[in-house]
Amino acid sequence: MKRRTFLQAVGLGVTVGTTRTSLATAPTGEAVVCPVFGRGKVKIAGIQFAGMKQKKDSNIEVAARLIRQAAAKGAQVIMTPEVALTGFVGGAAERAMAEPIPGATVSRFGQLARELRVYLLIGMSEVRDGQIYNAMPVIAPTGEVMGVMRKVHISRYETPLGWRNGSEFPVWEFKTATGQFRAGIMICYDREIPESARILMLQGADVIFNPLCCDCPTKDIHRCLLRTRAFENELYLFMVNHAAPRQNGHSMVFDLNGEIVHELDEKEGLLLAELDFDALNASREKGIYGFHNRRPSRYQILSDPAGQIHPADANLPPGG
Repeated sequence: MKRRTFLQAVGLGVTVGTTRTSLATAPTGEAVVCPVFGRGKVKIAGIQFAGMKQKKDSNIEVAARLIRQAAAKGAQVIMTPEVALTGFVGGAAERAMAEPIPGATVSRFGQLARELRVYLLIGMSEVRDGQIYNAMPVIAPTGEVMGVMRKVHISRYETPLGWRNGSEFPVWEFKTATGQFRAGIMICYDREIPESARILMLQGADVIFNPLCCDCPTKDIHRCLLRTRAFENELYLFMVNHAAPRQNGHSMVFDLNGEIVHELDEKEGLLLAELDFDALNASREKGIYGFHNRRPSRYQILSDPAGQIHPADANLPPGG
């Protein structure tokens, strides 16, 4: 009998050949997408720096400087830490610094992306319809905003600071001269909820970007958590944290086996990795995780509204 390809073997629910620029604009928000899109190799960079509290102007200058350095080393996609431009303070101070997307700061980074011909993922606070979001716009090499990830899960430690929960897990296509891939974003605490990574994987992500602002990376349980997210979803995971003294750095790249293949120390620096998507596809063909052997009809309880707990001051959007 002729051996079936991975696409044929995935089964019901996969839209073979589907391509999207951004699922954020899809009417239903999310859809299962053909997993084989990535190919070739792409060089990705994380700029690890200390985004100091309420030092927006200087943080922007540092980010721009490091983006230029990363591009000079061949990076084609470049990401900052979480809310790197304002230092992640929340409350009234954050509201005073937050901007709409698109806005003046995103326009500035759009010009930089266009000059350098790179994709940029910028951690910042966004004001939208009177609410403040922990956001990361994705900017194309043309300078245009492809879409925005807004942190979906807000913990009890953050709710008093007034952040509004996001509601979507968009996935975008990144196309370069040397390769292409699909990717989504989990902003910090989103990674603690396993459904975040699984939703991104089901939408065809080859890479999950994970911007942080915390001291977790040196704690074994959190390193194991990220290793597991990469391993169980058969994808690359790219985590970028703030450097000391804001946090403790240790930005990391994880391969689909959950191995840490690159790691920085606590100081300012560039996390550079060339990701091989042909190798990823070949491994997925023989894998048993990710899409393999799932039984979605057995998982209805995961979407039961009874299975959630939120603090009394949670700023959830309409509909929860």
